[in-house]
Formats: sequence, C-alpha cells, structure tokens
Amino acid sequence: MNRETHHSYRFKSFRLEVEDRRLLHDGVPVHLEPKVFGVLALLVENSGHLVEKDELLCTVWADTFVEETNVARAVYTLRKTLGEDENGNKFIETVAKKGYRFVAEVTEIREPPTPKPGNGNGKSSIASNELPASEFAVIADEANLQIPPANDETQLTSKPKQKTLIILFAVGFLIAAALLLLLSFNFRSDSAFNSNKPKSIAVLPVKPINAATQDELYEVGIADSLIHRLNSMKGFIVRPLNATRKYADIAQDPLVAGREQQVDYVLASNYQLANGKIRVTAQLFNVANGQSEETYKIEKEAGDVFAMQDAIAGEMGNKLLARFAITSSSPVARRGTTNEEAYRLYLHGRNLTAQHSPADLKKAVEYFEQAVNHDPNFARAYSGMAHAYILSSFRGGDLSRVENEKAKDAVRKAFELDDNSAEGYAVRGRLKLVYEWDFAGAEKDLLRAIELEPNNDLAHWGYALLLVYRGRFDEAMAEIETTLAIDPGSPLYQQQRGRILYYARRYDEAIVQLKRVIELDENSGMAWAMLWVAYEMKGDDAGAYETFIQSHKRRNSEHIEVYQKAYETAGWQGVRQKHLEFNKLNEHKPGSNLFAIARQYALLGEKEQAFEYLNKAFEKHQSQMIILNVEPSLDSLRGDPRFDELVRRVGLK
Repeated sequence: MNRETHHSYRFKSFRLEVEDRRLLHDGVPVHLEPKVFGVLALLVENSGHLVEKDELLCTVWADTFVEETNVARAVYTLRKTLGEDENGNKFIETVAKKGYRFVAEVTEIREPPTPKPGNGNGKSSIASNELPASEFAVIADEANLQIPPANDETQLTSKPKQKTLIILFAVGFLIAAALLLLLSFNFRSDSAFNSNKPKSIAVLPVKPINAATQDELYEVGIADSLIHRLNSMKGFIVRPLNATRKYADIAQDPLVAGREQQVDYVLASNYQLANGKIRVTAQLFNVANGQSEETYKIEKEAGDVFAMQDAIAGEMGNKLLARFAITSSSPVARRGTTNEEAYRLYLHGRNLTAQHSPADLKKAVEYFEQAVNHDPNFARAYSGMAHAYILSSFRGGDLSRVENEKAKDAVRKAFELDDNSAEGYAVRGRLKLVYEWDFAGAEKDLLRAIELEPNNDLAHWGYALLLVYRGRFDEAMAEIETTLAIDPGSPLYQQQRGRILYYARRYDEAIVQLKRVIELDENSGMAWAMLWVAYEMKGDDAGAYETFIQSHKRRNSEHIEVYQKAYETAGWQGVRQKHLEFNKLNEHKPGSNLFAIARQYALLGEKEQAFEYLNKAFEKHQSQMIILNVEPSLDSLRGDPRFDELVRRVGLK
C-alpha cells in the first residue's frame, strides 16, 4: 500500500483506519478484538461485493484452525457494535451458505501526509517519508527507468549513499524472494491436511461377505463403535449413524453414498466370520477422485461381541489417526452395556427416533423400555427414551404431564448411571428448554455436550434452537450450519434452518429453504405449515393461500371446499377466519395448540382474544410458548404490558 497517503474508509458516522487498525465513531475510538477488526476491514475493503466465508477464514484466521462459527460470531459482534437494527440501519448482509456483503455506503479517503517540521532553511528534512530525488534516481537506474534530469540540489548526493541503498535494495529483494519461496513450499506441502475447512468422513455399515450371516450387531454395531471412535479425531466431521445407516445394502456403491452425504472420505467395510474369528477389511475412498486410498485388514476374536467391536474401532481409529497425522481431542463415548439384546433393541430405538413420525416415536419408546428391562444400567437407552418423548412435544400443543414426568425420570436415570455422556447432556438440555423453560440451564448442558463431543449433532441442533428462541439469530444460524455440516441430509435439520430464517424475518430465504425441505421429504407436515406461514408474514397472500391449499390437499382435508369459497368471497383474510373457527372446535381436545389459536387472533387484529389464548397456553405449559419472543405473527402485541409480563413469566426476559 502506498504509504505516501493516509488511507481510510468512511461509512455513516464511522471511520475505519486500516493501517492504524482503528475504528472511530464520531471521532471516538471503538474497541474491537483483532479478529473482529480483521473481518470488518476485509468486508469494508470489498464493500458491495460478496466475501465468502472461506476467504474470511483464510485471511483473518490464517494462523490458526477454526470453524465457520467464528466468522458468524465476529459478524454478530460487528452488528452489535455498529448499531445495526431492523429500521434500515444495516451494515452487513448475510448471503445464505456463502458469506457476507458490506452494504452500507462506503467512501474511500486518501489524504496527503501531514507535513514534517522544516530544518530551519525552509526545506523539508530527509527524515520525511519521501526519498530525495537522487535516491529515486538510483532505483530508477537499476530498473532501467527514464526520469527527468536531477536539479542542482539532488546532484549533491554522495555515491557512498547510492551504493548503500543499492546494497539494501538487493538484500531486501533476496529476503522477499526467499520468503515467497518458503510460503509457496509450505502451501504446497500442507494444503492437503492443514486446510481451515475440516475433513469429513462417512462410516458405512459393515457388510457381510456371506449374506446368510447378516447380524445387526456386526453391521451397525461395528459402525457405531467406529463413529464414536472417530468423533474424537480433531479436525474431522463424522457423519452420525442416523445418516449412514440407510447404506446397509450389500450392493451399495460407497462413492454414491459419499456424494449423497457430501463428505471427503468414505470408509466402506466388509466382514467374514470363520473359526471363532472375525476378519474386517475396510477401504478408505476419496470421494473427489473416486479412488481407494487405503485398505485396512483387522482380525479379532469374535466370542465377545462388544470386546470385538471396541478392539476393531480402536485399531481402525489408530490407523486413520496415523493416516491423517492428527490427534484425538476428546474421550471416546462409552457404549454403556454388555447385554447384546439390550444393545440390539437400543439400535432399533435410535433408528425409529430418527424417523420423527408419531408412530415411530411411540415404537421407539417401547424399544428403549425393552432395552432397559434387559439391562437396567444402560444409560444411553434411558437418554434415548427421553429424547423420543421430547421429540413428540411439537407434534401437538403439549404432552401429557405423565409423559413429561417419564421424560424427566428417564434423563435423571441416565445421569445417575453416566454423568459424563454427551448424549445425556444434549437430551437434558433439550428437556430443560422445552419443558422446564430453564434457558440458562439448557445452555449450560448443551454447551457441555458440545465440549464432550464436538460432532454431536443433537447438541448443536438443540443449541441452535435455544439461541433463536432467545433472539440471537446470527449465532443460531451459525449453530444450525454446524449441525448441517455434521448431517447435511437430515430433513429435520434442514427444516429447522427454515424455521430460524423465519423467526429472523428473512422470509424469502425461509421460503427457499422450506421448499428445499419439501423436495427432500414431501410428507413433512411441519415444512408445509411453516411455508404458508412464511408467505403470510411476507405479505404474499396468494402464495400463502396456494401453499395452504396444497398442504390440506396432501392431508385429504375435509375443509378444502370451505376454504376455497372463503377465498373467493373474502380473500386470504376469509381463509384465516375459517381456519381459526375449525381450530377452535378442537381446543378442548388433548394436544390442541392454543398458541396457534392466539397467533391467528393476533393476525386478525383481535388483541384481547389473542392474549386470552396466550394465557391459556401458558397455564397449560404448552411448549410453543418458548417461541413467544420471536414469533413474527405476534409483533402487533409487542409493547403491550401484558405481552412483556408473559415474556417475563416464561423466563425469556
């Protein structure tokens, strides 16, 4: 950069002095952490243009390994510091899945340097930033440049000074060349494994060579143990079992699975049982080039199934640690049982829990109950049971008190048996969030789960929701992106990303995201419901009506003709009114969503009825009350003392 001028940027009431690393607000210095300042400088220097997350990571955090969440948190801090709000005072725009753009108007300022004091003869001192003309002549001559003839004063410069400058110039050139060569070498040699972006791997179920010997304890059990072992690898993202379990088919192409899971590597294995031993052959595939990079062969005694699983996972994990020259960063999760049938039932329960339908969740609870009947000391089965109960909470307005207490008892038992389980902390954090409205306790548990197991998707998902319910939208988006980096194919997590965008009033992005969810899972009732609500809040009544009718047709609703006639006579407002009437007919039935009725009254402008049903929802302790502070449809109620009191009673203030 040309040091002959003072280079800065001005935007609104701020001035950014990049060289001096200062941010001024109306002339007053504003403190920023070094990395946060670096993010601001890069965004401002590229104002109006997209700066991708990878560029921010590589430029600002070039000297350390970090994840994308660091960028989101820095941007969040900048928005707070600059005073960004929803009333048009906007500085930084988020470009979904890409990066950020500085959108405030920026003026680049280049000012001449402040003159140095004279030497008493009216001439500037040689100590100034400018080179005397004679010294410039030497450099120009070396570069074969043409310059104007020197005046009398410049001809007085001595030749020794010229020689000194030439020597210094040559030494500087050689040092710069050496540094460039060193940096180039380091980049070439380290680029494969020292990228800021973590590597990702999918462990597929282990397939039998002989189909007649298929056994879930081998196929899924070994994969589960390997996933837990690899989860301790620093700088690696490992797809969870729920994401890879579907690739159990013997004929499954590992590269197809890898592309679907959007990973860098796939570990595909088979096993053979003979003479009381198990032989596992595993291949490590590079998804980008389609090549098998390594083959590992392990043989163990097959008598004790769990000892065998742990031995294979341990040895395979060590081979991969050596392969990628990385270290283990967290303890390996414990299985928690030595009972084969209990573990088999637990695996069934986990598989059904991942399906998320009411029928599957009910069946999952039954499997977990059977698992703990076989082994009353199986902590993970208890936490799995509690998780299945909790997932049911948003299927209706509320769970019965009996189910609530069962979830509490299950998670309490899990902690009595194992108080150092990431899964246990993640489930308990979710329980505190949904049922107990203990937001501080939930945050503590969820962060502890992430600390114990950085790749725990359940913990990151729960933390993302907690953040958005607290109105911390940028941090919530960063967490849901982390969750999706662990399991990008999950319709549930993709759906939650749409919800976060909706709560953040980013309706266009929410609509795009929810349509993507429906492409993944066209039977996602929640995605359909959120989609027409997003259109509604955007003010697109036609889009809201079209999506609303589509969702009801998919459910073979008996009210479709009534809604169509209401739209013909009174537009979308007429459909809202009819929808409210039908919902009120069911308000006394178990699972009735009183919060949704309050929302509909608020949109119709009937504040008194809206508050009446919000209070009813609070009295029934309906889980939807935790979105009270961020639900856009309730914006017309904000500012009313009754609303503030409800927010306080829920614990959101």
